[in-house]
Amino acid sequence: MPFTYYKGKQSIKTRIIKWMQIFLYKLALPMLNDLVLLNKDDKKDLIERYNIKVNVTILGGIGLNLNDFSYKEPLTDKVTFIFIARLLREKGVFEYIEAAKRVKNIYPNVEFVILGGFENNNPFSLQQHEIELLRKEHDLIYPGHVENVQDWLEKSSVFVLPTSYREGVPRVIQEAMAIGRPVITTNVPGCKDIINDGINGFLVPPFESELLVKKNDIFY
Repeated sequence: MPFTYYKGKQSIKTRIIKWMQIFLYKLALPMLNDLVLLNKDDKKDLIERYNIKVNVTILGGIGLNLNDFSYKEPLTDKVTFIFIARLLREKGVFEYIEAAKRVKNIYPNVEFVILGGFENNNPFSLQQHEIELLRKEHDLIYPGHVENVQDWLEKSSVFVLPTSYREGVPRVIQEAMAIGRPVITTNVPGCKDIINDGINGFLVPPFESELLVKKNDIFY
């Protein structure tokens, strides 16, 4: 469901687009035999809220093969945080970088890794020159495009996804958990469905880099 949480008010253009989306959903979805959703919030926030008449099945996470993502003991000689997502504002990359800057001012040996691609035509995307500048200024690790994401997860201590975007059920969070890494993410639909706050990870509100720093502090 292409709805994004925004910190400020929505523009007239955004409200018009959203109205058009709802209109088209109301027109098209009742024609389906069954609508498959990944989480309960999508049903509540769209189907029930706008009274759309369609049979709904909640699938939950798509899952993954645990033979491909088996548990690995984390390294104990250093603390490494890792962010894996498209480098978009709504995925929380700016909050992650802000938290990294604050943490490294106090704990310079802590590592922060960023994996993800750019969207050059998206105004909310980081660009190549920006990430290169941030990498040099704040000693961030950005290896560029990689195929061996699993290897990077295994070398990490904590997975971080401070997204403000309502997710389905993020596969990358499932991968990090399968390998045995705690997760810091936001209490948005999709993410909050698979994290038990304080047990297998921590939930923070979107856009809150200060709270993100406090949760990071727990792992030093």
